[in-house]
Amino acid sequence: MAQEVNQDLQVIINSLYYSLSSYPVAQYVSKSPGKVNIGPSSYDNQNYLSNWIINDQTGGLGISDMDESIHADRYWWGNCITKWKGHLPLPRKVESQTLTVYTTQPLTTFNMEGAADWTTETGTAVRDGAVKHGGSYSWKLSDSSSAYKLLTWDADYQSKKVTWSCYVYNTGAYLTLDDGVTSADSAAQTAGASWQLLTVSLTLSANATRVKLMLINASGSDSRYFDDGAVIVPTATATSNVYMENFNGELYIAHGNVLYKLASGRATLTYINTLPAAITALKASLNSCLYIYLGDADEYWYMSTAEVCTETNVNDANLAVQWNDTLLKLSSTGEGDYSAAPNSATPTWATTGDITDIGADVETLFIGKDANGDDVVYAASHSWLMVLDFANTNWLNTALKLPDHPKGGKGACYWQGAHYISYGLGVKKYISGSTATISEVGLIKDDGLPVELNGEIVKLLGEGSADEMFALVDASLTAGNSRSGVYAYDGRAWTCWWYDSANNGAMHDCIISSAESGYALYWDVGGAIKYIDIHRGIANPEQLAGVQEYEAAGIHISPWFDKGTPAFDALLALLTTWAAKITTTETVAIRYRTDKSDTTLDLDLSGSKWELLETLNTTGEAGQNEETLASGAGLTFNSLQIRLDLARGATTTNTPDLQSLVASYELLTGADGNWIWTLTIPLDYEHGTSPKQKKENLDTAVQLGTLVPIKFRDSASDEPYYCRLRLLSANVQTGHEWEGQYVVQAIKII
Repeated sequence: MAQEVNQDLQVIINSLYYSLSSYPVAQYVSKSPGKVNIGPSSYDNQNYLSNWIINDQTGGLGISDMDESIHADRYWWGNCITKWKGHLPLPRKVESQTLTVYTTQPLTTFNMEGAADWTTETGTAVRDGAVKHGGSYSWKLSDSSSAYKLLTWDADYQSKKVTWSCYVYNTGAYLTLDDGVTSADSAAQTAGASWQLLTVSLTLSANATRVKLMLINASGSDSRYFDDGAVIVPTATATSNVYMENFNGELYIAHGNVLYKLASGRATLTYINTLPAAITALKASLNSCLYIYLGDADEYWYMSTAEVCTETNVNDANLAVQWNDTLLKLSSTGEGDYSAAPNSATPTWATTGDITDIGADVETLFIGKDANGDDVVYAASHSWLMVLDFANTNWLNTALKLPDHPKGGKGACYWQGAHYISYGLGVKKYISGSTATISEVGLIKDDGLPVELNGEIVKLLGEGSADEMFALVDASLTAGNSRSGVYAYDGRAWTCWWYDSANNGAMHDCIISSAESGYALYWDVGGAIKYIDIHRGIANPEQLAGVQEYEAAGIHISPWFDKGTPAFDALLALLTTWAAKITTTETVAIRYRTDKSDTTLDLDLSGSKWELLETLNTTGEAGQNEETLASGAGLTFNSLQIRLDLARGATTTNTPDLQSLVASYELLTGADGNWIWTLTIPLDYEHGTSPKQKKENLDTAVQLGTLVPIKFRDSASDEPYYCRLRLLSANVQTGHEWEGQYVVQAIKII
């Protein structure tokens, strides 16, 4: 039969009845732990509520689910500037210009069939049907005669190589190409009374005014015949590869097989030349020349400081690097060569040794350090970082072996004392030495990037950068739709400098350049060139008021915050912001979502993924601003994520500056809480037990490692309570008697 309490001042403890000297003294204690602060406590203005304080975000992006004990300075993703503690302004302003495919005169044929195809310049030149190469007619020139045709002129032809060919009948006749400044002649016909194809090429002058095709019969009594001519002005190839190089104070940009340079004002590109094949590398190197590699099949070119381009007779030039006083080239199959005088039409090259371990996998050549601290040439491939043993004409594998990644080695550089090699979004840091060290520092660390920003690194820029290493993340290389971006690594944290507004934009190259009186980071994406100005001295935007320019909008998304445990809900009572430079046009929209109901970023706010709490958009909301939730009732959450959308008006040097955000909450651990009863218990002979039995039972209950059942009331549905018993004081007789009094605390744990 169950024990029941049926008398006043009675209690059952550990299955024994006890009388009480006085009524129990009850005290209620919340189960919630004491308040905690996540983040810098200097922004805590709450005595009771716990606080999640977002003030220092210098730890960088990449944390989706935060560990509150270590991730107070981290965030999930964003493109606002987070380099300086206590400030969150807009992103740096980005400028853009479109890279258009160069349009040129296509292959044009001249079959001499039209009666007015050619204009007589000297002597007699007529259409003739007696001797022809194809069709019904040729063009017949008598002794000491010439005829010409002018192509429709386009100034874009300037500095371009034009090739003019035609079939010629009878000895001595030849072709001429004239651009209004200079001209070139073909060899004379030598085949006599038969058709011979003659060809002449001319790289038009930079100030050329025309393309004049000429048929010449300079001497001889017999008539000469011309038929089936063709002129070729090379057109831009379909490839979208982009390469950038600083040379002679200018920034040169290759797109496909067209070479440009950044124009004055940095708003357009100036056309330089069209090459016979797609450009695979640009390298400013020996003897004040820019070297233009065209891959394995076509000979490389070089350009002087006067922008005169010269073709060589050497091919197999796919990748380039300068080391000491030599220029190196590597073919797409791993054949390596070097030259000390590569700026010649007939240069001499010697072998460096070939990369025989799948040379086709090599993506990048760059200069780094060996174990002795000397400059050496490295080759980064899909699976290995290799080093050139120049003295022995051999390539050696280093200690760094990558997973066999199809884009492994696309990003490779030497920066701040270490080598960095990319594979996908991963980046290995390699420090050479007798005991080489290798570590992972890439964008796959922690929680990586959101799927909406997925991509693969195609370029690492380190040796020419300021205090950060830049990475191009190309979204076109991964499945699905995502946004390409430019990311920066400062040796501790990754930040996003820019992300694309469109999906899947292809990226190739980036560079820091001081061309055209600017100092900026340039990159390509989706057929456009973009740049962000970098300040040459002070970098902190707070010290550059009226100088630093900002994008029109920016995003900052926190990690998911769960108070340190997902086991209990919390009550979000108050959200406090400290912000500067808030106006009607410089604004901060505060959004949130709870319990991971949706985890997509919704970058463009095209869906209902976020709840808008408040927009700071008046001068009165600068400084401290408090927002309550649910009309003051508070918001219950298990996990919480916050999004900030910053915007400015028309003035590009204005920005809102969110300096701190504090989410104040209480942890909810249950409605019962903890009850503590203080019980004064006489050790007597009541209820059929002796004082000694009562004492021994209480001593046992106090010393137990388990909870003790205690019952106060008859038929109470929530009893017995299971408690921990603590002895506060005891008065007990000596000798043979055990009567006395115990004062104990019964603490209800559950």
